[in-house]
Amino acid sequence: MAAPPRGALGSRRRQGSPVVDECIIELIKRTILKMSIAELMNNLRAWGFLTETELQTLPAKTTREYIALQVVHLCEAKQATINQAADLDIIYNHSNAKKRTWDVYQMSKPTDSEMNYIDVSEFKARFKKVIHSVMKNVTIHFKDFGDAMWIRLAWSQTSVKPNQYKPTFVVYHTQTPYIFISSLSNTFRPVLCQALLSAARYSHIQHMDLKSRCLDSLKDIVFKRFNQNLQAYHPKPLQERNYVPAILDPRVTYENLKEKERIHYLTRETFGDGPLPELEHASYRLETTFKGEPGIADKIEPLRCVVKFSGPNLLESFRSLAPSGVAEAPISSLLTCIPHRARNIFKISDKRPLQPTSSQATN
Repeated sequence: MAAPPRGALGSRRRQGSPVVDECIIELIKRTILKMSIAELMNNLRAWGFLTETELQTLPAKTTREYIALQVVHLCEAKQATINQAADLDIIYNHSNAKKRTWDVYQMSKPTDSEMNYIDVSEFKARFKKVIHSVMKNVTIHFKDFGDAMWIRLAWSQTSVKPNQYKPTFVVYHTQTPYIFISSLSNTFRPVLCQALLSAARYSHIQHMDLKSRCLDSLKDIVFKRFNQNLQAYHPKPLQERNYVPAILDPRVTYENLKEKERIHYLTRETFGDGPLPELEHASYRLETTFKGEPGIADKIEPLRCVVKFSGPNLLESFRSLAPSGVAEAPISSLLTCIPHRARNIFKISDKRPLQPTSSQATN
């Protein structure tokens, strides 16, 4: 029997199968089609909705489209709900977190002086209560991975069903003030932030100007798990070492080796030797005034521009600048301070002089 055409996954159902909401079936199908063949069976086993016997009926060597069709039939027979569909979506995004962009938020000012422990069950109940008190038509699902709580929210502002295909994901490590959020629109940001503050018992939340696709690297930065040597450079005296000339002219050899040693020392002193957090972007918004004659400078508007850096691993690229001869050592602290200051979005402006008070102006 030939496999059905690729476009017919959601259009055919076995006769006598229980009716399951089309949105649930479509969400399960889309989630499976996003998985690679290598991870598909592992994710289905982690899902736990299908038994091992049912998983064994799935063909080992075939297309994802055909496997998705078979899984859909099994889910229809077992009357899958939105809870199971959302759970599978969370599992997929947890194992493919790098396919999303994550923004970091920090909560502060605990309202309770004895905020040393947050009960997870109480957090979830308070979180859902705040969301549903403002917006009734929102689905909320939780899944714990170790000490990390994953929250999936599908939003809707009207009586229309929540959009399950464009959810917001929140990752929260309990007992910490840090929140990692992906795919949050400005429309729903206030209610989500209020729910997080209420559930975690904090009074203020703000964006840290830190974002990346690598969720683990963001955690390394805010939890201070990265190489602590990575910070603004503070010069130290170089130690004298014995150099072995590689060619006949010892003067040229000595100077080159000494300069290479200096660059290597400064680079290691600034960046350390270990792996660096993965960040793909850094932006610097400049608002600086023209430097020149006072009469001319006062009449010119501030210079405004945005400088952006991008690459698969910016910090590794910055570490290689001096050794490759692209930049002089030490590298500017504007580039090396990113993990130390836990931000990769900067605004650079001139320091404004203090304005005299009215009494000082009179005198």
